[in-house]
Amino acid sequence: MKIFTAYLCHETNSFSPLPTNLDSFRELGIFRPGMDPEASDSPLKVAGAFYEEAKRRGDEVVVGLCAHAQPSRPTRTVDYETLRDWLLDDLRRAGDDIDMVLLMMHGAMMSEECEDCEGDTLARVREIVGPDIPVGLLLDLHCNISEAMLHHATVVKACKEYPHTDFTDRAQELYDLCARTARGEIRPVAGFRRVPMFGLFQTAREPMRGFIDDLLAQEGNDGVLSFTLAHGFPWADCPFAGAGVIAYTDGDPGRANALALDTARRFFELRERGQAHLDGIDACLDRALAAPPGTVVMADMSDNPGGGAGSDATFILRRLLQRGTEDALVAYLWDPAAVEMAFAAGEGAVLPLRIGGKVGPGSGDPLDLEVAVRALKRHAHQPHIADNAPTALGRTALVETQGVQVVLNDIRQQPFHPAGLVECGAEPWSRRLVVVKSSHHFYNGFHSRAVEIIHCDAPGTLNSDISRLPYRAITRPVWPLDEIDAEQAFAGSDTRPATVGAG
Repeated sequence: MKIFTAYLCHETNSFSPLPTNLDSFRELGIFRPGMDPEASDSPLKVAGAFYEEAKRRGDEVVVGLCAHAQPSRPTRTVDYETLRDWLLDDLRRAGDDIDMVLLMMHGAMMSEECEDCEGDTLARVREIVGPDIPVGLLLDLHCNISEAMLHHATVVKACKEYPHTDFTDRAQELYDLCARTARGEIRPVAGFRRVPMFGLFQTAREPMRGFIDDLLAQEGNDGVLSFTLAHGFPWADCPFAGAGVIAYTDGDPGRANALALDTARRFFELRERGQAHLDGIDACLDRALAAPPGTVVMADMSDNPGGGAGSDATFILRRLLQRGTEDALVAYLWDPAAVEMAFAAGEGAVLPLRIGGKVGPGSGDPLDLEVAVRALKRHAHQPHIADNAPTALGRTALVETQGVQVVLNDIRQQPFHPAGLVECGAEPWSRRLVVVKSSHHFYNGFHSRAVEIIHCDAPGTLNSDISRLPYRAITRPVWPLDEIDAEQAFAGSDTRPATVGAG
């Protein structure tokens, strides 16, 4: 078989203060045809799972555009259309003998003039390949499912784990479903049900762990081809934002619709219990200092760059200093200007430095501190959560003030693994408290050695109080903005008919 694969990904935060343009994608690297997909520094990213599966099977594979930017505001229209059209041109040049198309996108990408970049791109892909070629779409778990995605793709599948450690498994499953469809062995039909809720549902703990395991056990049995639990992305202001369930069966639309509705009802019932308990800064610091001996890891969820925050908020750092809390480490605080000054001063220097608070109100006020420069690194990396591939942190500066260390960097990135902190010169497991600017992707790398994990709800860009956000386009009612029960959530018949994609 001949496969075309490509990757265009951006998690768009409608309320982020950070602009998104072509340079935002260039920062993390853009793969174009003619580059070596097996080079150690190849920006192939998640599409690499499709590439590796094709090579394993002995299939011919053509890799088109691969581009990814850190979460931020909607992409400039001209830049989104440039990237989209590069992908489409790559598909056209791949030839007329393509047997299937496999795309990795996020599921929450917006441009200034397009609220559904995934659906827009898929529609144009379908125009090129026609109605019969299987088109598979792999999404991030924090996706918002649109009608256009379901209409133009043969199979839509998202990762199931949060943290997102299972992209390779899901990519292999999607590859297999599309290959079987191309050979005429199965006919995927989908049922979709919107779940009117927003939330961050952690799958490593109950009750979500058991729920996900049950869905995994059903797949591949009795004609059930796939389940996708779309958790939704609450910071995307569009009509289809929110959770959803897609169930695929082999040629049985009635069963697909029934499975989607039943699963959606079960998911909705977990809307409160499936999320971590959150406290404010002082309550979390009190809890951290009362923990057993060892290193406590505290997540600064509201300043997670992986959700569109600036990663330069000072709220927690300020309280650490005000309380005289020593033996703490904060990472990664994005501040290119402060990094530049630390490099100019050099390792061992002591200098006055203004840190953080630069992006906007969600970052708090800057801190004017006297710091000692403990370590400098020109090209720091950390293992990526999806595949452990080296992920650039840029230049980093480890600085210390009043017993608190801060890792400054100039590429916005959340901590995935303590190895990244070590590369920056820090010793995380020697500190009493490590504050990571992440919502949950840090968990797999840190939880095995942490004496306690604490999720903190500071007053930053991604604060859990989404009622403060100036939504204009979302569909109401939606929990928790509106108090609705299961009867209200699933009143009427809103389950979508079977997909019309190829197969």
